[in-house]
Amino acid sequence: MEAAEPQPDFESPYAHVRRAAALITASIVTIALTGVLYLHPSLPALGRGHTAAEPLPRSAAYRVTSVDFVSASDGWVAVDFASGDFAVLHTGDGGLSWTRQLSGAADGHPKFMRFFDSAVGVVALTGTVPLLHRTTDGGRTWVSLPGPKAGGTVLSWSFVDSDEGWMLARGASRVQPLITTLYHTGDGGFSWANLGNPVPAPDQAFQVTFSYFTTGWLSSASSGPYAYKTRDFGETWARVPLPAPVGGWPSGGQFLVAVQPTSGGGAIAAVVYFPPIKGRTGIGADIRSFPPLVVRSFDGGRPHTYTYTTVIDQVAGGPFAQDQPPNQTQLSTLDNGSSWSSIDPPSTSGAIGYFDAMDWWWIGGGRWASSADGGATWTSPRGIGVTEPLPGSLHVLDRRHAWFAGSAGPRPVLEATDDGGVHWRMVLLPPMPDLPTP
Repeated sequence: MEAAEPQPDFESPYAHVRRAAALITASIVTIALTGVLYLHPSLPALGRGHTAAEPLPRSAAYRVTSVDFVSASDGWVAVDFASGDFAVLHTGDGGLSWTRQLSGAADGHPKFMRFFDSAVGVVALTGTVPLLHRTTDGGRTWVSLPGPKAGGTVLSWSFVDSDEGWMLARGASRVQPLITTLYHTGDGGFSWANLGNPVPAPDQAFQVTFSYFTTGWLSSASSGPYAYKTRDFGETWARVPLPAPVGGWPSGGQFLVAVQPTSGGGAIAAVVYFPPIKGRTGIGADIRSFPPLVVRSFDGGRPHTYTYTTVIDQVAGGPFAQDQPPNQTQLSTLDNGSSWSSIDPPSTSGAIGYFDAMDWWWIGGGRWASSADGGATWTSPRGIGVTEPLPGSLHVLDRRHAWFAGSAGPRPVLEATDDGGVHWRMVLLPPMPDLPTP
């Protein structure tokens, strides 16, 4: 008798990938950071309660997961430890010094971090224990608020300012398809309204992102090549048809339609098609989660899980994907989805960022390129001598200033430019401990 097929882990699509990679490198990073402390004893020790006169705490392996700057000098990074815990670090001097402002347990789940100015910001956790952290004094103090009682797994958050926010959650039932529910707050997370399931079955929503108070997009697994968009704070959602590639769209199967707003009326879309699974022949796949894009197919009669990267992962999503999916169409819009154009980034690797709907940057393999038409055409890549960026980490503040996360050997670093990408400087992030043991 054939063994029962294991149920997929909907609580954290790629937490197991993070843990495996982190545990392999944890001891190496710790040794390397100890060497850095020996060579650079003046580096500050981070962690509540430590002073210059106290011994430095034992450092722990960590990596940057998010970068957010509101000015040339004022910014934050979120980091994950090998244990699954997280921390938020702040700099007020362009990366010369760093302060640890927030720490917590996250069990390896992704986090949403956004600062709206030098004082106000939010950090929100996904997973089965959603928690929203708010600050109104630049991160010196935080208020922690529980999310609405969703009874399942929180998939994503989106805030357009300190008050207006949305949370997408998926029910705990294992019956397919799983029902998703959208929640909205108008008071910064103190109260929430249930907006119901934003998409009809069999479509499934995976991610919500708002670009303005009234305008939002969903990333979804759908039965056709269309995106979901709202113009009324998420109360109702309409299908937005997407232009077909040469040869037209295939019929049947599933479409991943992932949409990420850029700026203003701009948005980028990745459309990936998978034919239906036919028996256990290995033909076709079933979309399980996003981001990153995780699908299940059969290879020789056994189920296998594959993780892919899309152009959205280069913008937001993280570095855990493995290969480009087949049948991917990449599009961008400058008018909130009224019209779309095909895009062709310089590479499928690297990171993409933007400071308005028209002006995009790409960095990968020590090279830099830019687009002035929303990703439709790009300048020839030129060498800039920087480390490889983590996908999703390129934060372009304006025409002159940008940051991205990478690593110098095993040590996490930032790269920064103050002159539009002509020159770059490496910003070292300090060694620091994980959460204290209870």
